[in-house]
Amino acid sequence: MIKSVLFTSKYYNKTKGEDVFAVLKRTTEIKNKLSECIYANRHLLLVSDGIKKLNALYSSVNLYNDETAENPTKDPLIPAWNIQKEHQMLVDNYKNALNKRLQNFKVRLQSEMIIERYKKDTKYAKKGDTKRFEIKFKSTKLTKFVKYLVYLELDKDILPQLKNEGITALYEYYKTKPYFARIVNLAKNIQTRILNKLKLIKFTETSSLLLDHTVNKARIDYDNENTLYKYWFVFRMKNGKEFRLPLQINDDYHNGTRKPTAKEFVIYPSAKGNKINIATVYEAEKPTFKPYSKPIGMDLNLKNNFATLSDGYIVDYDRNYMKRIVSNLKELDQIGYQNLTAKQLKKLKKIYRQLDWYVSYLIYSLLNYLEKNSITDLVIEDLLLSGKFGINEEFDIKYSRLSKLLHLSNVKNKLITQAEKRGIRVHITPSHYTSQTCPVCGHISRSNRKTQEDFECENCGHKANADLNASKNILLRFVSDVLKTNLHNTDDYGRLTPKKLNNYTIKNILNRYYVDIRQCCITPFVPDPLSVGNAEFIKNANNI
Repeated sequence: MIKSVLFTSKYYNKTKGEDVFAVLKRTTEIKNKLSECIYANRHLLLVSDGIKKLNALYSSVNLYNDETAENPTKDPLIPAWNIQKEHQMLVDNYKNALNKRLQNFKVRLQSEMIIERYKKDTKYAKKGDTKRFEIKFKSTKLTKFVKYLVYLELDKDILPQLKNEGITALYEYYKTKPYFARIVNLAKNIQTRILNKLKLIKFTETSSLLLDHTVNKARIDYDNENTLYKYWFVFRMKNGKEFRLPLQINDDYHNGTRKPTAKEFVIYPSAKGNKINIATVYEAEKPTFKPYSKPIGMDLNLKNNFATLSDGYIVDYDRNYMKRIVSNLKELDQIGYQNLTAKQLKKLKKIYRQLDWYVSYLIYSLLNYLEKNSITDLVIEDLLLSGKFGINEEFDIKYSRLSKLLHLSNVKNKLITQAEKRGIRVHITPSHYTSQTCPVCGHISRSNRKTQEDFECENCGHKANADLNASKNILLRFVSDVLKTNLHNTDDYGRLTPKKLNNYTIKNILNRYYVDIRQCCITPFVPDPLSVGNAEFIKNANNI
């Protein structure tokens, strides 16, 4: 099993520091030049052989602003292999960004519009109000042809680019039609809209650099005769210039990884900018997990607390601490990040480092609770924070920014990493409808979530704390074999990950599950006898 490991250089003298940072600064200049070239030719990312063409472009990039440079395609410090490798990684970054935008890309025609209305008055709707609205689409030969055209270089002759006999036949057919030019223009417009969503990748003054053990002789050396520093990171640049950095070694963290088997290393400045980080990989033992004993669901949120577990346990963050952090950030906001002094920028970076540490501490506290209560499996939702709109009144800050401060989008990765070390499995479930579903009758509606704190089912009247209710729904998707199978994939260690399903599919799976539950006269959770409507639901369920 391959794992990453991070080494950090010791404080070193000024000369060595300036030499390494000069390498990184020059690398940044080159990467920005390469990035501009790729962005200018980003239409090739859609073409079948476009990656090959983009990789060939790096040799034609002028690495200098000075057009009179003796050889503008070569650099006196950075080897050609490093430049080519950085170019390939940039192409991959742009391609991955494009693929994310192409995941749901479809060319379809609207076939019908479905509108279902309430047939009688309910508690929250009147007869005739819209109950369900859905637009159905269909694919035709024309939509198939237009989609194929989007992946071609439309400024060139189209026919030689066609590799499919069926598409070639469609081309010959539509070529004779008077509206053929409109078809091509439609494909061009779609192509333009997709490509315009890509943003130019820019790098700061000191970016990262990939080093190879063969080209750069990059390695970790052990010097037994040195009384101060035993471990050194060594690498070479062009003309055999060698750089040596003493390393900080932590006996616990670096145990077994001091001589990594990696062939490549990535170097980049530390957060404070006074050291160099060296990242690489090593062959680690496969993780071992505790025998299955007790699962629990967890709902992450922003307003009421940090997380709520399905057994009622709450992990909260320090409100006073967050208020101080937000207050300091607002002071910097008023100045404007473009106008911050070096001291103020240092303060800003420190705030983000402290927040990152604080979130790690919250996860540490959570895992302590799980171990103490013999919980072996934790189920969390695959967070989609794009819908967190509005202002958090407590801190007077946007929810979107608060989620970034608390690193909620990265909590999943931190949890998996830390839990793996303790032998606890972390399962990820789709976030869709976890806060809108009634765990008693299965009714799904936004209206069920009356407020941020309160859940009340408009169908059966079940009442509960909204966060606790969501955590129970999350747990259900693990303990139910039907939902576990239909909503998730399983890795080699028995951990669940979400299948790629759209909203409608997930909702249909949940609805079918609860229909089957009601037909079998079973409720997924033992209802709270104090909850309103539970007795009524059980009575009705037994009569089905």
